[in-house]
Amino acid sequence: MPSSTRILLATVLASVVSSGCALWKQPAAPAGAGEKIGVYNTTQLTPNQYRIIQHIWTDDWHSNIRVPTFGTVDEGVSALKQRAAAVGGTGLLNVMCLDARGYSDGRLLCYGDAIKMN
Repeated sequence: MPSSTRILLATVLASVVSSGCALWKQPAAPAGAGEKIGVYNTTQLTPNQYRIIQHIWTDDWHSNIRVPTFGTVDEGVSALKQRAAAVGGTGLLNVMCLDARGYSDGRLLCYGDAIKMN
C-alpha cells in the first residue's frame, strides 16, 4: 500500500474515532445537582403530573454496546440522579438496579426514567 494511501486511511480513521467519541459525550450537571432529584415509583404519581424526558442509559444507541455498572445501589441511584439533572429532569421514575453477574463481574446495572414534573 503506498504511503499516501496509508496517511489518508489513518486520517479518516482518526476522524471517525474522534467524532464517535464526541457522540458518546453526555451532558454534565453541576456537582450536587442530583441531590435535588426525587425518586418516585408509578404508584406515587399520576401520568398527568409528569412527562418522561429520557429513559436513562437505555435510550442511548451505545447502550447496545456498553452501559455503566455500579458497586452499590446508592452509587447507581446517585449516578441516575446526576444524569436526570443533566438532561433537565426534576425526578426519577421506575428506578431499577439489577445484579449484572456474568455481564459485569457482580456489579449492578441501574436504569430509570428522567422525568419533569408538570
